Amino acid sequence: MKKNAGTSRSCSTLIALQSATKQGDIIFGKNSDRPVNESQPLEYYPPADHQPGEMVQCTYIKIPQVEHTFGYIGSRPYNIFGFEHGINEHGVIIGNEAVTGRETPERQWGLIGMDMLRLALERADSAAKAVEIIGRLLETYGTGGDPLIRPQYFNANYIIADYEEAYIFESCQRMWAAKKIDHVGHIGNIYALTDDYQMIGSQVIEEASKKGWCRKEDRINISQTFSISDCDYEDGEAYFRYIRQEELMTGREPFTVKMMMNNLRDHYDLSYRKPLPYDIATSKMPTICCHPGGMNGCASAASVVCSLDKDAADPFKFVYWGSMAPPCCSIFTPKFNIGWIPQELADADGMYNPDSPWWTFTELERYIALSYDDFAPMAREVFNPMEEEFILQVESAKKEFDGNKEKLKELSQEAFTRSLESARELTKKIKGRLAQTRINYLMLDYFRDSAAGCNMPYDQSLIERIGK
Repeated sequence: MKKNAGTSRSCSTLIALQSATKQGDIIFGKNSDRPVNESQPLEYYPPADHQPGEMVQCTYIKIPQVEHTFGYIGSRPYNIFGFEHGINEHGVIIGNEAVTGRETPERQWGLIGMDMLRLALERADSAAKAVEIIGRLLETYGTGGDPLIRPQYFNANYIIADYEEAYIFESCQRMWAAKKIDHVGHIGNIYALTDDYQMIGSQVIEEASKKGWCRKEDRINISQTFSISDCDYEDGEAYFRYIRQEELMTGREPFTVKMMMNNLRDHYDLSYRKPLPYDIATSKMPTICCHPGGMNGCASAASVVCSLDKDAADPFKFVYWGSMAPPCCSIFTPKFNIGWIPQELADADGMYNPDSPWWTFTELERYIALSYDDFAPMAREVFNPMEEEFILQVESAKKEFDGNKEKLKELSQEAFTRSLESARELTKKIKGRLAQTRINYLMLDYFRDSAAGCNMPYDQSLIERIGK
């Protein structure tokens, strides 16, 4: 890996509302694309009461804590406070996207977008309330920090949803606007709101007009106001991914959980890729499912597909399907609204750990990438029927639920344990076939460098033979 992957930006967030889904639920999907070796634990935090004057330590600053915080599940890059995506006990779900605006975030210490996502999950009992909270946090604290030492500083956009409705929220420094989603929606690493917003920060038009970004009018075009006038390669690829999101979310109703999972695995149809002499892991195209040997050095570190059903029994009002590593090489397993997830999911840190689920799936993806066309089908042959089985098990459990939440814990734990064991077995099989497989030499630098960066062991003599 010759480039600094820490500057790369990707991610995709998709949503289908009740009118667009087969079951009349809301289906949310998100890929969190992050720098290589940045692990992402999945954690549950119970509801809590707090004392007057208590502060909460965010990634860079402390802010006053509220009297009560709700219980929530969140996917957190291991070295920060905030979340890439998460859901709380009231069914408020939020996904975050990095975006480059006309000005970089402030040099003054502030909150980062992922901090605000987590704080909104703690404090909001509806999507509309989460919009209000994130807007207020932006206006009060700003989004910034010293760019010389702060990792991945950026502005942030969000999809924010609950059981009833969903919003697109776009921001640039302390300015923001939000639009209620009708039918389906998606966001990427670009500004896409026009003058179709329903909410806007109190000083946005005045401040933007002072900066010369727009006229001082009753309504402004948000994308033209916030977007950088010139973008580099790292930013430009986001526009192509946004077009693919539109293709995946337009005219394909009714959506199901499985369809959304497959959207997050998308690498374009073969007709798009056929002229290129590269496999998916090195496709050099800005795909939804992100591989570090491809476009920008990032990888899909963790993904979620979540169904929201206001009419279901409480434990099934949301079913949170999470996966780790690029989802085309992984599997989604279920978690329920029961104040519990398998505790092993929180085991992820900066260095390789064979007991960590996140590192287990990441190691599998790295071996698959050495010969994607040979090894990825092995993973799908194992994971596809298992994932279908889990979906059927959840549907059955929902119909037959008798109030026993312990059965749901057992279902969730068993699905997670089986998937983890299968990932380890797949890695073992792939290692056994490396010597007889034609290896993609483009991936050797990625394999060696990423392993060195996290102390992931491998059979160096075998890899060296492959490289000759």
